[in-house]
Amino acid sequence: MSTTEPGPVRAGVVVVHFGDPTPTEGCVRALEADASRSGRRVVIVDNSGNLDRGAPKSAEVLRLANNPGFGAAVNAGIARLGPGPWDALVVLNNDIEVASGYLDAACVALKGPGVGVAAGPLFLDRPGGRLWYAGGSVNWLTGTVRQATSRGAASRERDIGFIPGAAFAVSPEAWRQSGGFDGSYFLYNEDVDLCLRLRRRGWRLLYTPTMVAVHRLGAVTGSAARSPFYLELMAATRLRPYRPLAYRLYLALLHSSYALLRAAGYGLVVRGEAGRSAAAAILRGHGRALAGLRTAPRVDS
Repeated sequence: MSTTEPGPVRAGVVVVHFGDPTPTEGCVRALEADASRSGRRVVIVDNSGNLDRGAPKSAEVLRLANNPGFGAAVNAGIARLGPGPWDALVVLNNDIEVASGYLDAACVALKGPGVGVAAGPLFLDRPGGRLWYAGGSVNWLTGTVRQATSRGAASRERDIGFIPGAAFAVSPEAWRQSGGFDGSYFLYNEDVDLCLRLRRRGWRLLYTPTMVAVHRLGAVTGSAARSPFYLELMAATRLRPYRPLAYRLYLALLHSSYALLRAAGYGLVVRGEAGRSAAAAILRGHGRALAGLRTAPRVDS
């Protein structure tokens, strides 16, 4: 537990680890350096089983067997934190480094009326550098999410429609009501699913400029380089969060054309085996999405 300031422990933090321990160590160092007055308890959920040595002393490690995926890991980490006395439950990819003051900003943001989830700007290289996220929305015409990246958007607090799973804070009550992530998603689009379920329950999703962090994008999954792993899993889960079935059928038709065009584009633009692997991954993923088309999104009790 970090004791940077003598304030009470109000932020429960879950960091999901997989692969190289180096990004995870950087993530926890940033949490240790956060001068927020809110005390914190940090749980690292180890999906790799390789944090036996060198785990940061300020965090506890929860090891999960057989890598159940990102959402299931977050659920397990928050369960380990338990019920008490959190103002904010903070979820971080291991390739996130928060800026000082992040935890206090998260606790303040969730005190707003009806705010269930809050997030702030994610920069790619340094605070104030290139933006990866400055608020998000769902494009209902295409069934995709959009992420703002402009300086103007980054500076405005506002209600939004989508918050990525990379870095966010959720109120304990919103998490309890939603039941957390749908653990049947292995990776990608579980954040879209959670956001939509929370919005259906009337919770606000808040973007605040004060929750600043750096995203070392794709340090584990290869998302920055559009790896075949990323392309397949992103396509495989793209349709799942939406309802009703008629809308998913519409999206299936739309995305079938998109998948074919995107696969052809990779095959033409990226030469050799890399292009063929990327194209095959897109088509495999979309095939999986079509196969699961009749599986309805989770409805919270």
